[in-house]
Amino acid sequence: MTGRTTDVDDLLLRLAAQDIRLSAGPGGVLRYDAPRAALTERLIEELRLSKRELLARLGGDTTGPYRVVDRAPVSDQQARLIDGHHRVPHSEVWNIPTRVGLTGALDPDAMRAALGELIERHHALHTRFVQGADGAWWQEVVAPPVLELPVEDLTGLPAEERAPHAAQLCRAAAMHSFDLSEPVLPHLRLIRIEQDEWALMLVLHHICADGWSLSVVLAELAELYTAAAAGAPHGLAAPTAQATDYARLSHARHDPGAEARRAAHCAAYLDGVPSRTGIPTDRPRPEKPSGRGGTVRGSMSARQRAVVERFAAERHTTPFAVAASALGVFLARLSGERDLLLGVPYANREGTAFETLVAMTSTAIMVRVQVDPDETCAALTVRTGSGALDAMVHVLPTARIMQAMRDAGARDVPDRVPHILAFQNSVDTDIEIPGLRVEVTDLAPPLSRAELSFGLAPHRDRAQGYRTFLEYSADLWDPDTAEQLLASYTTLLDAFCSRPDARVGSLLQPLGKQTPGKADTA
Repeated sequence: MTGRTTDVDDLLLRLAAQDIRLSAGPGGVLRYDAPRAALTERLIEELRLSKRELLARLGGDTTGPYRVVDRAPVSDQQARLIDGHHRVPHSEVWNIPTRVGLTGALDPDAMRAALGELIERHHALHTRFVQGADGAWWQEVVAPPVLELPVEDLTGLPAEERAPHAAQLCRAAAMHSFDLSEPVLPHLRLIRIEQDEWALMLVLHHICADGWSLSVVLAELAELYTAAAAGAPHGLAAPTAQATDYARLSHARHDPGAEARRAAHCAAYLDGVPSRTGIPTDRPRPEKPSGRGGTVRGSMSARQRAVVERFAAERHTTPFAVAASALGVFLARLSGERDLLLGVPYANREGTAFETLVAMTSTAIMVRVQVDPDETCAALTVRTGSGALDAMVHVLPTARIMQAMRDAGARDVPDRVPHILAFQNSVDTDIEIPGLRVEVTDLAPPLSRAELSFGLAPHRDRAQGYRTFLEYSADLWDPDTAEQLLASYTTLLDAFCSRPDARVGSLLQPLGKQTPGKADTA
């Protein structure tokens, strides 16, 4: 279903671009907060003529049950997610499903109060998306409804059935379908498995939050629950910004000339990069991806993490650059291709202004790894890291970069980057709640956004090393093959860091058992 808006959208868009904010006062008063120079006589007259419709908009959707409290054009990131939500076979691929395991004397009422306060604090968690008559998308923040969080009590089931049934309920929650034209509230389930064992399912849509936001949400949930359980006020400051603030600022800063220069720079950086690599697969590539997938998980030890970080520090680069270079070598070893393209999620947070913002601000940068067998591992890492930093400086939506490549004459430009590296150093899901043992688990649905998405996530406690994962397309690989791919990559990463002065060519041969694929469909 697509929400439609009226001709007042053009006026609201111009107001947002000039940082003019409207509010409804008592007695039908239309209030505004604007820079002095922005309120021209002509604009004031437009506001007067549109007053009734503007007040109706500010007071809420008169045709529905929701009261709109703020409205802004969508950001580039939100626009990309709206397109992705409607384009993919299974929109649940954009879910961020998190299972919070809680052991101890949980207070369900305190948890309900904490979640309600959390949703109210962050506008992105009670926002809907509507499309104007001109096709432009808008975000509308609605007053959050009263939160209902019934306890699903499984303690009446036979003991051996409780944990499997809870797991089934959590998997079902992870596949919740969101309707973006309705308020995209978190999908919540609170499950009691034993007298002192609980599972909270918290499912967000990616349009409302990114990895950084998830860290904020979980940290605040712990603080809010602790305060509610003690019957005390929480000590959290107000969020530094809201999603609508971020979108308005993005539109105000839009500079077509600077964007064109960044696009041309990115097109030159990516000139000649192959659009596809011949990674061996278990099955031929289908004409149209089904969207089915899976996620396998692993870990790297504290020793291995220390090796990666020491390698980076000694060369004045980042652990991400090390991981990206090693992944390039790994994919080169599998495919025989020496020029690799990686899609990399980038937090895209500037300074402290958006430190506690819950919104989708992340974007993808494209990192090129050109593997020279005669180069040392250290030299490859420094060069790849430099290119990645340059890509961050010239960050643009992927679609815009692809179009710039086409405009520059590139003949073979992919619609999407098939291989992803997510180095999640901005995601911290390790939370603590007094009186409870907490275990946070990413419960990814059985879907995939790309063909292969490798991930490393540092634990807060360095002694726990890295979490590792691989999200893969089930059209192309079986779970066993995916597990071998992940294990082989992390083995190569360890070897890569342990031999910084070795020639890259020495790692292009299998270190052990070759990771097989039964069909090579480049």
